[in-house]
Amino acid sequence: MSHLALIGFYFFISLTTMGSGINFTLEDKSSKLKDLENLIRNDEFGKINGITVLNRQGKLVYEQYFGFAGKYNLNPISSVTKSITSIAIGICIDRGLIKSIDEPIFQYFPEYKNIFIENPVKKRITIRHLLNQTTGLKWDEWDFPYNFASNSLMALLESGKNWVNHFFYLPVDTIPGLKFCYNSLSSQVLAEIVSRTCGMDFRTFVAEKFFKPLGITNYQWDEYPNNSYPAWGGILLTTTDMAKIGLLVLNGGVYKNRQVVSANWIQQSTSIETVFNGNINYGLHWWIEHSDEGGLIIYAAGYGDQYVFVFPEKEIVIAINSQNFSDYRWPRPVIDIAKIIANG
Repeated sequence: MSHLALIGFYFFISLTTMGSGINFTLEDKSSKLKDLENLIRNDEFGKINGITVLNRQGKLVYEQYFGFAGKYNLNPISSVTKSITSIAIGICIDRGLIKSIDEPIFQYFPEYKNIFIENPVKKRITIRHLLNQTTGLKWDEWDFPYNFASNSLMALLESGKNWVNHFFYLPVDTIPGLKFCYNSLSSQVLAEIVSRTCGMDFRTFVAEKFFKPLGITNYQWDEYPNNSYPAWGGILLTTTDMAKIGLLVLNGGVYKNRQVVSANWIQQSTSIETVFNGNINYGLHWWIEHSDEGGLIIYAAGYGDQYVFVFPEKEIVIAINSQNFSDYRWPRPVIDIAKIIANG
């Protein structure tokens, strides 16, 4: 096999990457990617399953899988699901099913009228607060690892209780909009709002209005007793289909000339709402970071290091699947893989 064929075999690299933001020659690129792949195979970033890179036109720029993983393997995407939930809200707004994200949520849940009377602060919680994780309710999802029973989400899953019902009974910590507190139940309440406004269950809505236009047909969705399908996690996708989500964001809600969700929603949901830590910010179920290495980065992130990265200035999307389901800190964070690729 020739040197050029060998490079093509291993890296599936496009020779024409106009508009991708990556300007290296094939030889330069192959050398840098080989170095990166060596780091990955040496577990520098943990257990990486696969990487897919698309340019703005949706052309495959780079694709590689590791270990026993392959192109058609389904991988848990964990909280990347939350960003799908955000897009579902945007579609409802586009269709007039939801008037505004500043609507208070109490109007969607009349069965909890007594809760809102007893706790008037809860009556101030809006859809926006659910999306930007500032509901003001007490919840302890990040102070303990996800494999600990002390983690609020894990404890709830073990109990088998209804998630939406549990949300409304959470104690008040602050007034809504004041404090960032990552709460997966916020996503579930959003899903219930989608379901109640569109007249179909959340999974069906996502399948018909989001997955179908993106050509996503191969997926799994976890089920839990006493609950609808999770909107905070639980979906399994291929790395390729994950990249399609990023491409939709990169192109202002358009996928293959079809406006799946409005450009206005993409802009609004990926704008900074709250500051999480340093240069890492949170939008409406999307993370936003400004870095010297990659410029603006918009991304969906899941436990276990699943990511969909959007680099608007580089005009590329990078999807990464990993199996880092532990609290061990690997030598380098997975986001560094994306920054290395984006910067050539």
